[in-house]
Amino acid sequence: MYLTTIDEQEYGIKPMNCIGHIQIFKQSGKSYRDLPLKYYEYGVVHRHEKSGVLHGLLRVREFTQDDAHIFCTPEQIADEVIDIVEFVDSVMKLFGFEYTMEIATKPEKAIGEDAVWDLATQGLKTALTENNLPFTIDEGGGAFYGPKIDVKITDAIGRKWQCGTIQVDFNLPERFGVEYVAEDNTRKQPVMIHRAILGSFERFIGILTEHYAGEFPLFLAPTQVIFVPISESHVAYAKELKKELMKIEIDSEIFNKNDSLNKRVRNAEKQRVPYVVIVGDEEVEHKTVAIRNRRKKEQYNLSFEEFMVELSQQLNEGKI
Repeated sequence: MYLTTIDEQEYGIKPMNCIGHIQIFKQSGKSYRDLPLKYYEYGVVHRHEKSGVLHGLLRVREFTQDDAHIFCTPEQIADEVIDIVEFVDSVMKLFGFEYTMEIATKPEKAIGEDAVWDLATQGLKTALTENNLPFTIDEGGGAFYGPKIDVKITDAIGRKWQCGTIQVDFNLPERFGVEYVAEDNTRKQPVMIHRAILGSFERFIGILTEHYAGEFPLFLAPTQVIFVPISESHVAYAKELKKELMKIEIDSEIFNKNDSLNKRVRNAEKQRVPYVVIVGDEEVEHKTVAIRNRRKKEQYNLSFEEFMVELSQQLNEGKI
């Protein structure tokens, strides 16, 4: 953790989001009927990594993660982990990643009862088995506070990076006095499941950029369409099309600088956008577009309405 002193008071820069979610949980009394209870945020956290291991976007000292914490009973662990694993699998398939799952089990020094550890570990195995997902076992590799599943993505050059994680935690609920009223009216401690699907956004974006070599699918591309009007008289039509694309949340640009048509087309191609659209007299007259689909390496003409349908369909491919 990074520590600093201001006005004789010591401060630490936030290394995790867990404690904040615990404080939210404790703001009011909770019953077994409230569980499972889930909190989620895009949280900025910090790690005091040694300078020698820092590596571009892939290992940094400050990063943002899709951090969620699920408070549940031990009996609910398996069902919750199954839901998370299904989510992980759908996200990895969406991006076309190869990935592996690794279950890390109880280390020699650990807290919590063996029976609860066994229940939690079996819950992790059940979740992966029921989803037909192969996994390896890291015997004794779990955290002292509970077993975990690490999601390891294979990058463009074959390296494996730990991104997502599912961790069962018996420690923090005990340390911070987290309780709920059980069905028998006694007070019990919930289990806390830490869940990140992408993990560090910075690391994931770095891996993703190399994976696609900058040729992002439409639903990810920063700019999705570039219009290249043949002459100044066609710019108004290009602006009209750009305005229509904004209505379906497509980001586009118009390349109408005072350069030759070939140069503007080359510059558009260098941006690696999914679509380069040429507009000239024929397109203006018939309300069509001349398309260069860079992902399929094809050229064709469509009415603008047909083009809108094609774009919408590709946007929907990016939804889970």
